[in-house]
Amino acid sequence: MSNFIVSNIQQIIQKRGQFADKITQDMQRLSLMSHSMSVLENVKLKISDHASDQVIQAIDRANLPALLKRIEKEQQYLAQLNQRFSRKTISIGVIGRARQGKSRLLQSLSGLNAQVIPDGNGPHCTGVMSVIANDSHRARALVEFHSRTSFFQSTVSPYFQELDLAYSPENLAEFVSQALPDQPQDPNPVTVARYQKLQEIHRNFSSFNHLLTGLTQEVPLHQVRQYIAQVNENREASYAYLAVKQVHIDTPFPLAEAGPITLIDMPGLGDTGLVNEQKLIRSLASDIDFILFVRKPDALGAVWEPADLDLYQFCENSLEQMEIPGISLPACSFLLLNHTRTLTDNARNCQDLEESAGRNGLFFSKIVTVDCASVEEVEEKVLRAVLDDMQDKLDDWDQQYALEYQRKMSSIDGALHEVINYFNGIFTPTDDMTDFAIFKSLFNTLWQELTNACEENLKELNAQRDAPNVQIQEKFDQIKQSCLQYAASLTIRDIELSRNALGSYNKTYEEYLNEHRTFITKEFLKLGDTLNEVIHQVRQRIFEILKTEGRLAGIAQAHEPFEVSLLRELESMPSLHLPLQSFAQFQLSYLGFLHFRIREHLDILTPDYVSVRLSREDTAEDILNYIVSSVEACLYKIQNEFDVWAKDLNKMSFALVEELLDQLFKAKNTKDNWEIFYQRNRVRIWVETYEKVNFNQQVLQQSNEQVDRLKSILSAESEVR
Repeated sequence: MSNFIVSNIQQIIQKRGQFADKITQDMQRLSLMSHSMSVLENVKLKISDHASDQVIQAIDRANLPALLKRIEKEQQYLAQLNQRFSRKTISIGVIGRARQGKSRLLQSLSGLNAQVIPDGNGPHCTGVMSVIANDSHRARALVEFHSRTSFFQSTVSPYFQELDLAYSPENLAEFVSQALPDQPQDPNPVTVARYQKLQEIHRNFSSFNHLLTGLTQEVPLHQVRQYIAQVNENREASYAYLAVKQVHIDTPFPLAEAGPITLIDMPGLGDTGLVNEQKLIRSLASDIDFILFVRKPDALGAVWEPADLDLYQFCENSLEQMEIPGISLPACSFLLLNHTRTLTDNARNCQDLEESAGRNGLFFSKIVTVDCASVEEVEEKVLRAVLDDMQDKLDDWDQQYALEYQRKMSSIDGALHEVINYFNGIFTPTDDMTDFAIFKSLFNTLWQELTNACEENLKELNAQRDAPNVQIQEKFDQIKQSCLQYAASLTIRDIELSRNALGSYNKTYEEYLNEHRTFITKEFLKLGDTLNEVIHQVRQRIFEILKTEGRLAGIAQAHEPFEVSLLRELESMPSLHLPLQSFAQFQLSYLGFLHFRIREHLDILTPDYVSVRLSREDTAEDILNYIVSSVEACLYKIQNEFDVWAKDLNKMSFALVEELLDQLFKAKNTKDNWEIFYQRNRVRIWVETYEKVNFNQQVLQQSNEQVDRLKSILSAESEVR
């Protein structure tokens, strides 16, 4: 083989790669088209009765379901085409029924032995599709195993579909755990053979189920046979091959200058027990450039059998499905008649089959009589001849594929152009509810209800501002009671023990004064939470009025508080945003509001300022009485003034709300600003009025965007061309 041939093939592969990039781009284009047209098709189902007849009629005229169906078909075509043009090698498929010499041919072409490509004189030996690539740098085998799901879907389920059994399992676990339905009554040998094959899979599942991992594993070449052969070296049945999806083998071919070639072994064709024969054949158009049919005539006499004709017809149908003008099975296939000299020579029968092939409708680019077991003959008569035959055809075939591809894409683009013409201008949104009088009526009613609710709330606060705040008073009473109980828990024994530890009653007295003073201050810190709770309730009442009477619930985001959403919406209107933000952020702290007032009454419990000093005659009982009395006196002083402090909280609440309402509703231009805000957000605020129009607006806007996207897709492709 000349380097010229190899160089030509490499150039063809390079061109294919560039074309594959274009196919990938068009696959993405078709996906975008499909999405946009699906959106447009749904418009008719979504839009309300307010939609114009023009919109509905345009959608009907465009007949989008038919175009979507075409696009789906072309997507499948491009996927198959992309698979063909993305390959980095020239693929030669080897097809033949059992015991025809296919495995011997593959051994001669690849240099592999029977440990990797099993052969035999018995039933079908190889059970797995093998991809054998010429690689001068390494020799390895990758075994791709089925997952449990892929095994069930691709191997088990088709049998139930083809045999039409009484029931079909839903999954692999159900298939394994249940007995098979009874065998069909159909006496057809194919049906019987397929049922027996299903029985074989079911009966022997436990011998290979551990291999159903979905993984790809590298194995030594000498171990490949155990994963692809249906029988072992002793011709005993083996079932590991059922768990294997495909085997990929890299190995240096005997012919050093063979170039980027991949051999694909298509096993099982002609085996009546298999149901996936057509699936294997269907992959020819995308996975294989050239086909070698292997047939070994019987030395005692040979004729073309129905199985041979069916196999040829399967392959021919596969290419015809691609609908590529100028590409036919006779142009891309050789018939190899396996010439054997063992026992008897079948040369005469090879000649008989060659001469009768045409009469039986079997046509090939070339018919070669060759000893498939002879490396030298296979290299010279097959490999060199195939590559020499292909070098002039491959580029032409690829051009035919490209022309058909361009024709299909141009047809789709033409149909897309018609769709765009149907929809031009009809999706421009129009607002049927712009009548300002309607909005004005809605706003005036709302304004009256909102301001009235706010004023009623202010009146309630005003009525309470000269009375102590109930919540803070209740909290104070709880704290006071806690302090008294703590003082009551002190005992004479506690004082005696402390005196013995400290060494004097004076130190004990001072220590207990400090202890009860700090306990009181710590307890009163709890008023801080109540202060903030009161202010929080005042704030929330105003925000609740804005949300309900102001109908502003629709502007709130689900993931955040209402007031946060409202403040964000009002950011563009400072005269409304600023007072509302100040109101929302207002906080009261115990240390700033009450602590300094309470602190001055704690002197009675401070050792340096106590009015009661101990004498030498004072006992532990006297100290106990002094402590309890001092605590009661401290709390009494605080209590006397607390009623005034409690009223301050209500006054502060009233002033806080009054100031907010003045700024929101009574300051200059505030009503105008609210009207602008409500007009801008009317669709979200008066949902029941604007919902249908809003929905139509959104649908029409989205539809218009999809039409623009289709225009962009078409325009971009026109520029490329």
